[in-house]
Amino acid sequence: MITRRMMLGGIAGGALAGSATRSLSQGAGGRPVTIAIGGYTFAYLPLLAATAAGFMKDEGLDVSLIDTGSGTNSMAAILGGSVDVAGLVMSDVILAVAKGQKINAFAPLMSQYASDAVISRKTAEKIGLAPQMPLKERMARMKGLTLAISGRGSGTDKIWRYLLSLGGLDPEKDVSLTVVKLDKMYLALRSGQIDGFNTTAPANNQAVEDGLAVWAARPSHGEVPGIENFLYTVLCGRPDFLDKNPDTVAALVRGMTRGAALIRNDPDAAGQVLRERFFQQTSLELIKHTVSDQRMTVSVPPTLSEQQFAHNMEFELKFSDAVRGVTYQQAINPRWLGT
Repeated sequence: MITRRMMLGGIAGGALAGSATRSLSQGAGGRPVTIAIGGYTFAYLPLLAATAAGFMKDEGLDVSLIDTGSGTNSMAAILGGSVDVAGLVMSDVILAVAKGQKINAFAPLMSQYASDAVISRKTAEKIGLAPQMPLKERMARMKGLTLAISGRGSGTDKIWRYLLSLGGLDPEKDVSLTVVKLDKMYLALRSGQIDGFNTTAPANNQAVEDGLAVWAARPSHGEVPGIENFLYTVLCGRPDFLDKNPDTVAALVRGMTRGAALIRNDPDAAGQVLRERFFQQTSLELIKHTVSDQRMTVSVPPTLSEQQFAHNMEFELKFSDAVRGVTYQQAINPRWLGT
């Protein structure tokens, strides 16, 4: 992983002041753009691929990726004006708009709910769970397990609750949902502290490839009813920034679109540049396998359709009525797609 670290003092009015973050720039020579991400994970896969492959530089951009450590910090950074653009979970964008905050999604990153669930192989054998079973049966067998989430109300929390409900389980009574930092979930599973976790690649893929875990549910492969063709993560900006910098935004979309196409058409090449740039401590074969495994989560061509937004709204309303009334036009600005 990238080791160069920097301090972002005063970001978003102090939301990240004093916290260690990481920044990576493509180098001087283009229009500078700062992009907040919540970590170097596949939640931002086409953006990472576009940056690693030099597509953003080709578009005349000098992109700096700022690792804020969480989606909450990224949201604070973009709303506070400390960064130009942010990669965010679409549900967080909808919640922000519901609160009257000004933010628009302008390009998709992941067009499937890419937080796949694993449980330890030992636990799977104990409860008789096999990946080839129907999804509802797999979920019904999860009763009594300790499952990791990154935080209450987070995307990992919501997807566990939704998955478990498909198996007829009550997440409040039938399982234990325990908070574990995303970068500690693999270790917690290996040590036996938890029975399972869900997160974006590559940690879950690594657990399976290491023989430590088996797949419990694969939203990224479209197997979960109700969240197919789902806007999971998106690139976002403040409306004022988007209005004042249309050429920069269009260049970002073009570069990211090339990144998504590389992932779809040549996952080995995408894996190679990703490993060299961002995942140097992870095996090349694992990164290549994971990119290939996740390649259908990126949309080519990129879309931000009203139907996708409706799916997001339907999903969010299962957890909170606060988002009711948020419109597509308030949350999404698709004008740069296809430019």
